[in-house]
Amino acid sequence: MFIEGCQNKPPRQEQKQMKDSNGWEIVSTYSTKEAVVDGFLVKVDSKASNEAGIKFPVYLTRAVWDKYVEVSKGMEQVQDLSGRLLDVLFMFAFHARKVSSNFLQYDFISYLPDEGNWEPNEKLETPENRFNRLVTLKAVIQAQDFDDPSPAIFIMKPDED
Repeated sequence: MFIEGCQNKPPRQEQKQMKDSNGWEIVSTYSTKEAVVDGFLVKVDSKASNEAGIKFPVYLTRAVWDKYVEVSKGMEQVQDLSGRLLDVLFMFAFHARKVSSNFLQYDFISYLPDEGNWEPNEKLETPENRFNRLVTLKAVIQAQDFDDPSPAIFIMKPDED
């Protein structure tokens, strides 16, 4: 038994402190792996991203997955999950070929029921069809995780980090 202040207390182990690129000590981290396990990020199957011509791992935020990839109720007869996922991925790949930075905002058209759940990143594509929404997403290419510096693509709504 070790008691605070007693001689038999084991010496504290030195923990290696992580620092950011400016030399600031990192107090807390939340890894990509943890975000996937917690359900905040969805890792896209490499088969789907490869089909869209993307060679790096792709992660979508839960909000993007739930709204633009999952098939909305009542739309099951006209859409499927893999098609909606490929819409997001193909349009990212199309727009990414035009830029050289690690940040990209891009638009794609999503077919969604008109249930009054419009968000700031969605616009009416044409006045005569309220099912087609012009959706803006953003993508960031950065290290896959703290312990994995290989590049990965993170796709999210414009107001997400």
